Amino acid sequence: MSKATSESEHLKDMLVGNILAVSWSEVRKTAALYGAVVSFTRLPPQVPDISMDPQRAEAEGISIRLWDFLFYASFGFVVTSSVAIAGVLLVFCLPDRASVAAMIYADDIGRRLAIGWAMGTSSRAGVYLSLLLDLPTGATIVCTFGSC
Repeated sequence: MSKATSESEHLKDMLVGNILAVSWSEVRKTAALYGAVVSFTRLPPQVPDISMDPQRAEAEGISIRLWDFLFYASFGFVVTSSVAIAGVLLVFCLPDRASVAAMIYADDIGRRLAIGWAMGTSSRAGVYLSLLLDLPTGATIVCTFGSC
């Protein structure tokens, strides 16, 4: 694609995004979507039960299939809105790797959140290196996150 005369920038933006050039209206729209999804997943008290002990939740009559569908539908909204901002590499690296590492190294939800947040915030070095070295931000964040 580097030799193509057109459309290669669109492919690059889709892969690595342009997170440093996001407008405030896009930030507000994305924050509202994320807030709605977080509220949706935190309001019903049975949602954490489904994640932590699905057999008990099913025994209590909670429809796990319905909640799984609703979770993945809301996840789809978050992913599609985030790819336009941050790019495919960043969107599919940060949430997965941080949550998998948290699941490996901790058993309770508090420690898992702490590990995930610590790993996520460690990628700030990627933003700094991207600015310092004039590199694509999304790809640099992914690389620094992986090295951390």
